[in-house]
Amino acid sequence: MSEKRKHKGTHKLAFPIGMLVTILAAIGLVTVVFSAVKGIDGAIEKGQKLEEYEKMLTPVVLISPDTFDDVTKADMSQLVEISIWALLKSDISPDTYESTGDGLLIPKEDVEEQFVKLFGTEVTPVHSTIEGYGMDFTFDSAKGTYTVPLTGITPIYTPDVINKTTLPNSIVLTVACLAGDGWEQGENGEMKAPVPDKYLKITLREKDDAYYISAIQNTSTPEIVTTEEKTETTTQNLDLLGQADVVASESSTVAESETESESATA
Repeated sequence: MSEKRKHKGTHKLAFPIGMLVTILAAIGLVTVVFSAVKGIDGAIEKGQKLEEYEKMLTPVVLISPDTFDDVTKADMSQLVEISIWALLKSDISPDTYESTGDGLLIPKEDVEEQFVKLFGTEVTPVHSTIEGYGMDFTFDSAKGTYTVPLTGITPIYTPDVINKTTLPNSIVLTVACLAGDGWEQGENGEMKAPVPDKYLKITLREKDDAYYISAIQNTSTPEIVTTEEKTETTTQNLDLLGQADVVASESSTVAESETESESATA
């Protein structure tokens, strides 16, 4: 009798124990799935964040500026030149600015806005004519404008952010500098990135919940560098200089057509 009760009691415990194991297994599975999804989301977020840094640094490495340990010691003309390039590569419409035969007239206030976004407020921009990379930006102190020629250039470098280190009140980015004219098109049509010419350590300092470039320093080649094929996608979202060039080209075509029409009529 006692054996039957014991055997029966064992069966009574078997069901709840089995359910418990099943529930724990299910919880474990959900945890693993959740962790995997969270990991994927984190990887996507990290990738997007690095792309944001690369977009920010594109006008910076474009001219291959001199390095500096602190932004207060940087070459002022280069900082202003970078700020102008940052504006030209933004999404602002060229219709925003007056256009002349020499190019676009960019107000110094707009350049200053980009300057603060990139380099903070520890230094104040000093405006003057800039003999920059590929073109000159002529400053008119009376009008307070820069004249930007409608001419495209190939950047000296394009950035590839390969590492990010977060520190108290700052972020340190390891940036591979890829030669702008070193990209090659593969058989499948994708663009292959060149081997980096050099690496930079760019420090972003935090102030008022925003980050600005406080230092640009040379650094040694990282021990482990993963090189991935880059793809280049052509879209209709041209930068300011590209948009203005298209507008100028279309205007020139229209003018030529009208001249030909008038000549034919005569």
